[in-house]
Amino acid sequence: PTAIPLEPVSDAKMREYKEDAIAAMEVTRELFQAADKGSSSNVVLSDDTVAQMLSALGAAGYTAVDYFGNMNVQNPQPLIDFGNAVNSGAEGEACYYVLHSDGTLHGNNLVYKDGVPSLTTVSVEWDDKGEPEVYSTGQYALTHLELTAKGWFICTRESGGSDWAVNGNAYTFLRLTPYDDTLRQLAEKYMGSQAYSENNLFTCTWSGSDFGQLDFNCLFPILYSRYYGTVPLTGSNMGYIAGFEKVPGSELYIVPYEQFQEVICSYVDIDVDTLQWLSDDNASYGGYYVLGTAQEYYNNITPKVPSPEVTDYWYNSDGSLTLKVDAVYPAYGTDCAFTHELTVMDTEDGFKYLSNYVYESENNIIPELVLRSERKNRIAAVE
Repeated sequence: PTAIPLEPVSDAKMREYKEDAIAAMEVTRELFQAADKGSSSNVVLSDDTVAQMLSALGAAGYTAVDYFGNMNVQNPQPLIDFGNAVNSGAEGEACYYVLHSDGTLHGNNLVYKDGVPSLTTVSVEWDDKGEPEVYSTGQYALTHLELTAKGWFICTRESGGSDWAVNGNAYTFLRLTPYDDTLRQLAEKYMGSQAYSENNLFTCTWSGSDFGQLDFNCLFPILYSRYYGTVPLTGSNMGYIAGFEKVPGSELYIVPYEQFQEVICSYVDIDVDTLQWLSDDNASYGGYYVLGTAQEYYNNITPKVPSPEVTDYWYNSDGSLTLKVDAVYPAYGTDCAFTHELTVMDTEDGFKYLSNYVYESENNIIPELVLRSERKNRIAAVE
């Protein structure tokens, strides 16, 4: 694509950007100097220290966020005003700072002029004498910039965007309206951080009377990790963590009937006959086929998956809880790749999944279930 022509930043403006970034860095000086930086050459500050430094930036009036987005954006209003201006076609500018866990600070100066959004970055670090020093600057056209109705500020640089297979962080996502703690906790408790990763529990419609396309063989490794409290099972660790036997000459593992059924039935209300009917098993091997994730199954280093954002919840007359969830999908630049309603029932020792309903829309972007097709191909090769 043809590069978007940009008016170069004037020397005076760049000097102003640099001075502003150094002044912002100064705000964090005392906290950074007092922090435990570990003994390695690469400084990694604790989450608590980063939070304190971020709060200090906020108290000083700066719009700021931590690199991992673990905390709410400090002073988001200038960015909200800028986003609303851009949405309405009005020119404007705004600046926000990203604080990294090594104490470096990145200033992002946004300008919307003549219908073209652009970004000028200024990166500051502490030099050998403990003084703030600008170590890089850059100017980029933005091919996408919007403030969504839910309060997500989304933008991407030129040459990013759809080219996400090469760059996993093509889109910048900032949540400018705070995410309610109750909703955040519900998402974490019932869905977890890897909610949509290599299973379709939340991406297809199913219920206790019709399990639809729900794939239990893909779901098993995730529920196994939760049931036994282990790290996530993958193709490389499944053998020694879980002790499953490999199918000779294949990457497939066999999970004994009783163990597979015990784990699945602990989280999903399904009888063992139905489970066996709907899943890939082999009686001569004595169990169910399971395939762990491996990098070579993907066209990139890691699969791109969305994150769950609970937008509403309610209790039903039978005591069950329904969560309304939007899938936030940074790889595709959308804060709602699809919407679903997940219903769960708390039990004495945890909870069970009762149903999931995916809202139909031609705009839905559902993550591909790569593991299922890989497993089917490998089963066909050994049977």
